[in-house]
Amino acid sequence: MHRLSHTRTLLYYDGIQLFLAKNQVGTEFVCLLVEQGDREDKYLCVPISEVRRAALLAGESDLRQLYQEPELDELALVKSNNDGTLLGMAADVLSKGDIQEDWLPDVGLFLRIEEPSDSEVIQEARSRQRAIMKYRFSPPEAQTEPKITAEHLSQGIWLVQRLIKHAFRKALSRVTDSVRIDQGLGGSANYELEVLQGFAAGSFVVHMQSVATADLVGYVQTARALDLVDTVVRLSDDPDKTVNMIAQQGGGHFATAYKDLVHFILETHTPIDYEWSMPERATSSRGRITVVQAQPLYDALSQREELGVEEKKLIGSLTKVDTKNRTWRLVAEDDQKEYHGSSKVALAGLVAETQKYEFVCQERLREERGTGRESTELQLIRYRAL
Repeated sequence: MHRLSHTRTLLYYDGIQLFLAKNQVGTEFVCLLVEQGDREDKYLCVPISEVRRAALLAGESDLRQLYQEPELDELALVKSNNDGTLLGMAADVLSKGDIQEDWLPDVGLFLRIEEPSDSEVIQEARSRQRAIMKYRFSPPEAQTEPKITAEHLSQGIWLVQRLIKHAFRKALSRVTDSVRIDQGLGGSANYELEVLQGFAAGSFVVHMQSVATADLVGYVQTARALDLVDTVVRLSDDPDKTVNMIAQQGGGHFATAYKDLVHFILETHTPIDYEWSMPERATSSRGRITVVQAQPLYDALSQREELGVEEKKLIGSLTKVDTKNRTWRLVAEDDQKEYHGSSKVALAGLVAETQKYEFVCQERLREERGTGRESTELQLIRYRAL
């Protein structure tokens, strides 16, 4: 049985009327809306070669002719929920003789659709000498006019920035201290983004640029984070592979940030797609997470709560110890900040102020809903006196 997944919308009017799709082995189809219902839509899909697709999009081929003279006599009828996401649709195989006359498009219907180009993002990256990112938020409110609620926009941008921050830190964990110092990788400019502009029909496009500028060969350090995000997003159709890849990368705060972004997509019904490049590259990278993909992704990530844990080591002196409730406060000697948390181990015998300790903690990241601020929870798992 074929399973088709949407790859590109060609016509949209009160819903997706015509789109391109691919099956499990990469065969491309043109799918036409033939019946629109309250709960499901039906699409008639015909296989199409690369040459014929190019002719169709260039306005050189009649759409009706594709169905009357298919290259292969193996068409498909698919049904899908009309929620704007058309992925993994089971298809009933049809022959040319099964096509109903009222399914066919009008005679003389020619399209003229420009092929997507990388030039805008690439040229902007080169002219600005920065990494350029274009994120497309497609919330329900953007379907009728180019708008997005302030809450969805601010939350979406914050979650994207948060994901890139923790992706960069995760990528940096595999870099030696000497390289970090030599290349100046410790500063936040390497992962921080600046918002530029953007609107588009049916969605809200946010143009962003890296705070960091490119080096002499056109490389921007922010790419460390974006390459990691690409690696995970490419697996969005397979939740198990996504979880395994995040685990291979060490999980931690990157896993939590990714899960929270997926939850935002699911909760607000806002699919996100993006494109990015930097001066060094002649092409751009693209990715997309849909609402349909978000549910199984979120479920799989939620089942692996341990993925969101990072280990944090603190060295300093205690300012307070509560042995009964197993809570503590410690001032770290490296940054002079006071940290506090709970403990899995008994705290009896710990001495405040006069004794230095090494605390090894499990750190979990939390998003404060409403304020959007990020907080951490520390739980002591072992310690030793120094």
